[in-house]
Amino acid sequence: MNDRFSKGYETIKQYVTEEEAARMIESDALADVAPDLRKMIIEFAYGEVYSRPGLDAKSRALVVMTAVVTQGAAPQTKTHIKRGLHVGLTQTEIVEALLQLVPYIGFPRVQNALTFFSRCLNTG
Repeated sequence: MNDRFSKGYETIKQYVTEEEAARMIESDALADVAPDLRKMIIEFAYGEVYSRPGLDAKSRALVVMTAVVTQGAAPQTKTHIKRGLHVGLTQTEIVEALLQLVPYIGFPRVQNALTFFSRCLNTG
């Protein structure tokens, strides 16, 4: 592993369990189509952006979670809600952050995000 990849992998482990981090490396659903995408996510997103100083993991998770919600990115919304819970965001913090988005992105996207959040709570 190169330094950026190692740094990214270590950063990911703040947001997911050790098993989930290993699974992210080992099972890449898009490996046949875009084999470099996973590497880019780990090296750039986690190795360079997530690992920057200035925000704690909870704040960073909250920002990313709301960003993917505003994009309407359903699978990523569920992923980043789980990561927010993993780093210690409370149910209230997540719900309030999502409710703050209503005037900007509308009820349907926020309702969808809250549905994903509810499922995360019920399935772990």
